[in-house]
Amino acid sequence: MSKIFFTSDLHFSHANIIKFCPTFRPQDASEMDEYLIRRWNETVSPQDTVYNLGDVSFAKDIGQIEAVLQRLNGRHHLIFGNHDGLLRQHAPRLLSKRKQDGLPVLASAQDYLLLRLPEIKQKLVLFHYPIQEWDGCHKGWYHLHGHIHDRIAELRGRVLNAGWDLHGRFLSAEDVDGLLRDLPKTTHFGEKTAPPADTEEAAQRVREALLRNNI
Repeated sequence: MSKIFFTSDLHFSHANIIKFCPTFRPQDASEMDEYLIRRWNETVSPQDTVYNLGDVSFAKDIGQIEAVLQRLNGRHHLIFGNHDGLLRQHAPRLLSKRKQDGLPVLASAQDYLLLRLPEIKQKLVLFHYPIQEWDGCHKGWYHLHGHIHDRIAELRGRVLNAGWDLHGRFLSAEDVDGLLRDLPKTTHFGEKTAPPADTEEAAQRVREALLRNNI
């Protein structure tokens, strides 16, 4: 049975990212790309789907970026990040060109995606940046983002940083649901006071889950 995964901010070919976020990256920059490709393909089968929330690579050559993408298993849907200018520029070619498995290099590429996941009976708002108020937040819809690497956004509601540097693994739909389903829904309609302190509650739940997962 095929699976769905989420990730963000892999930063292929970015040597300095090891200094900023060393926890889940090899200390040798020359090994980092191979390590991330290996971890991707150990988790993701050719039948699976990955939603990548941006900042794929720091390489300055689209050929170098494409060579990495060609080696990644599964259907790869990209939400553009702030460092994905080359991917944005060459998106038409990457959407039409095929990998050896017959799938396109990129299955889709966009800035924002509202995703319906029947597997967990939930809707997800996917965007590279954390959003304070997203579509359906008052209904309990989930918001997944990247951009802030190993940090947790100080936002209320069912919001999760899917970044590699926070989790050190690719998140399944069930992982996301497990981290977010018990968090309170949020609404800002008509509020005149400062937001309640459930941002810390949400952050603590995520920290506890990450600790359990990485023991």
